[in-house]
Amino acid sequence: MAAIVESRQPAIDATDGGDEPKYAGIPLIIDEDLHGAVLVEATLADAAAARRLIRHLQWGSAWFDAFVRRSSGAHNSDIGRRATVLIDTVNAVISEPSYAGAARMFTARLAEMFQCQRVAFGRRHRQSMRIFALFQSSSFERKHALGRAIEAAMDEAVDQHMVLVNPSPPSAAYVAAAHESLARENNGAAILTVPVMFRDAAIGAVTLERFSGTPFTQEDVDLCDALCSAAGPIFVDKQEHDWPLYRIAWERALQFGRRLLGPEHLVYKLVTAGVVLVAAFLILATDTFRVHAHAQIQGEVRRIVSAPFDGYIRAQYARAGRVVREGELLAELQDNDLVLDRMRHAAQRRQYQLELDRALSKRDLAQTNIARSQVEQKDAEIELDDQMLARTQLRAPFDSVIVTGDLSQAIGRPVSRGDVLFELAPLDRYRITLVVPETEILAVREGQTGEVLLTALPDRPLTFEVKNITPVTRVSDGVNGFEVLADLRETDPRLRPAMEGVAKINAGERRFVWIWTHELLYWLRIKLWSLIP
Repeated sequence: MAAIVESRQPAIDATDGGDEPKYAGIPLIIDEDLHGAVLVEATLADAAAARRLIRHLQWGSAWFDAFVRRSSGAHNSDIGRRATVLIDTVNAVISEPSYAGAARMFTARLAEMFQCQRVAFGRRHRQSMRIFALFQSSSFERKHALGRAIEAAMDEAVDQHMVLVNPSPPSAAYVAAAHESLARENNGAAILTVPVMFRDAAIGAVTLERFSGTPFTQEDVDLCDALCSAAGPIFVDKQEHDWPLYRIAWERALQFGRRLLGPEHLVYKLVTAGVVLVAAFLILATDTFRVHAHAQIQGEVRRIVSAPFDGYIRAQYARAGRVVREGELLAELQDNDLVLDRMRHAAQRRQYQLELDRALSKRDLAQTNIARSQVEQKDAEIELDDQMLARTQLRAPFDSVIVTGDLSQAIGRPVSRGDVLFELAPLDRYRITLVVPETEILAVREGQTGEVLLTALPDRPLTFEVKNITPVTRVSDGVNGFEVLADLRETDPRLRPAMEGVAKINAGERRFVWIWTHELLYWLRIKLWSLIP
């Protein structure tokens, strides 16, 4: 026999033609798998008889091949049926949108599959089971005692982490007192309780009852256990989807805490430690709070050059943007009328001077006084004409830059007394006009310092000091703000009036978290106040 199994070939004892019994055998091989061997003891007359015996044994082994193949087919068919039932049940439970619907569908499927008159699904609540879904094929009066008996049977199975069956087999090594009590209340019903597990923890249990008393087979137990194992993760997922937001947040926090305090998950610990350190730094550390504001350069003094009298523009020698020195000619007004008027006054003065000389020669005191008064009057009028002629030349009062004024297209245009022709600002004396947002104006005080970075001079920030906080409001970049005046502590020869930029005022020490969040907090307060009726 060992030689046949080892060689996997037919074998026979060597025969010498005597009458002693001989042994012949063949291996039983199906699809290259060895299932056994057949050994026959017979009296063989010669080698031909031995070959005939081996051939008959091979022919006879055909029934064994057919038997094995039929048994394997039946086994495979049973496995396929179970797999189909398992997949259909899982799909039916998954298709339900809620946890309660999934539980009801599961109990209905189990009742139909195992021909049970009542199936209860219990959910674990703290340390005990509570019936959550119940399938009942016939109407009955619900009793509190019956519900407690079913829950006790579920607790009994969950506490022992076992599948419990009633009636129990003689060799059962578990306690089933609650199942026996439930069976007595239902006139000896057959009961099967299977815990629903998820990650080695019981999340629920199902109790199946057959009022006919037909016991559950081992095949039923195995199939129900497989269905509950597959449905456990599904019920957990359905339950989590039904949780409110606060419950989801709480569970996620507990899960994160377990990972954080457990022996593993080093990345979680490092990330949490980093977040805690950053949060502590933001809460405890301080820095200079700087108020941002829109800034504009202005001359400390702004001189207006206006028309001294009614007249006409003769010529222009400078325009806006040009740097001029003190006394430099800016423009001229026509002086024809003034020259003629001076000539008339000069001729009249000569006439009055002659009358004065004649009166003096006659020693006429009265006439002398009259003529002298007339000469002095004409002297005053001539002096006025000279001053008016001098005013026709508009000159720069100091070294400055022309801020506004361009008369190149206005030659010959009439102007009235007091019309503004030019505005000038000094080159070495500037101030800054800041527009501070109204949300930050309370943090600004006179005497605070800061820096301004101009758009035209981005390579050098200039320091300044706040001098005056005005109650004048302006809109800058869509933000309402207050005007704040500041003096430059340093200057630059490249500065020009009307240059703009961004200023930052040092408004004291604040915590980092307040610096970065106070604007959002202010905005939220205003919005909440506006929404409150």
